[in-house]
Amino acid sequence: MTPSSRMNVLCSLALVGAFLFGFQANNLNGMSRADYRSHVRAMPLLERPNRPGHFYGNNVRRVHHWRHGR
Repeated sequence: MTPSSRMNVLCSLALVGAFLFGFQANNLNGMSRADYRSHVRAMPLLERPNRPGHFYGNNVRRVHHWRHGR
């Protein structure tokens, strides 16, 4: 294995680890995934946290904060 391929593997592992840690860090209250989802869905759209893959809601919040401030 060449040094550059080792570096690519290490960088890939670091990115995957950071991505998975990001999902775990959202659930600091010890809620189950189903409880967390129902809690977030009960919140108004503009007050929900930004979540990976939720392009519509994240974009609506971004535009709202851009136009009206935080």
